[in-house]
Amino acid sequence: MRGGPLSTPEFLELLRPFIVTSWHGAGEAAMDPEVHRVFTDSPLSKDPHRLNVFAFVLNSRGEVVHGFHGLPGRGGPDRSDWKGELTKVLPKLDLPRVETPLAVEQRSQKLPDLEKSAGSLPAGVRLFIRLDEAKDSFRGRLPVVEVVRMSPSDWAALSFPDEESGKTVEAEALRAWLVHLYPAGIRTADQKVPFRHITGSLKLEPAGSDENSRYALLRGKIHLAKSEPSSAETKSAFEGNLEALLAYRQHGTEVRSLRGVIEGDYLYRVRGTQPMPLRVAIESRPE
Repeated sequence: MRGGPLSTPEFLELLRPFIVTSWHGAGEAAMDPEVHRVFTDSPLSKDPHRLNVFAFVLNSRGEVVHGFHGLPGRGGPDRSDWKGELTKVLPKLDLPRVETPLAVEQRSQKLPDLEKSAGSLPAGVRLFIRLDEAKDSFRGRLPVVEVVRMSPSDWAALSFPDEESGKTVEAEALRAWLVHLYPAGIRTADQKVPFRHITGSLKLEPAGSDENSRYALLRGKIHLAKSEPSSAETKSAFEGNLEALLAYRQHGTEVRSLRGVIEGDYLYRVRGTQPMPLRVAIESRPE
């Protein structure tokens, strides 16, 4: 490797010595001739514990240098630790000597954010959307982060209530936030169908003050639907509760900051309804 970008032929030439192929067909009789040759050249063909899932590594001359069971996971003769197996392979491959590393773009590790708005209002909000499911802890560690820019007219719906009893804010006014309530890794075909109908009446009520700010609580149930309200709900939906604390200047009505949480279920409707619990954190940005 060397500094600077590689052309396509150079990139392919670099990868040529390290070839991995796999077979997960119905059995040996169904193998293509080239796959059968690779299989018979491998010790796996003589393994009494073999199944019909294999992985092979070939060198640049097409010779099998290593083979292992293709099922991941430890603990049995039909399972393999992929990372460990591939580590064994490297000394057996005639890889070119690396003189200098490729130039790597220095990527920022910062979370997506918004630039400060020209006025006194926050530029928008940032959402952290996480699947809160013990049975799927892997995706639970992969939050989706979305930023939503808001105009002064968008924030106006959340201005401080004039009455002590508070005021009603329709969930539709928060559509720009709520359309992002999908769990990580949801099927693309499902995510491509947007939430069309957003309903729910939220209560915005005064909640005390301190020497710098006064506060209000926004609370209520929300329902997001992809189907028409009059039809049977056969498409995925979301049902949950939203709670947020908003801060305002001591004598102002414009939002100064917001912190909120949404908890509920993404109702994944494919061959039935599968509730997928979501937990969402919302913060105004920047502050």
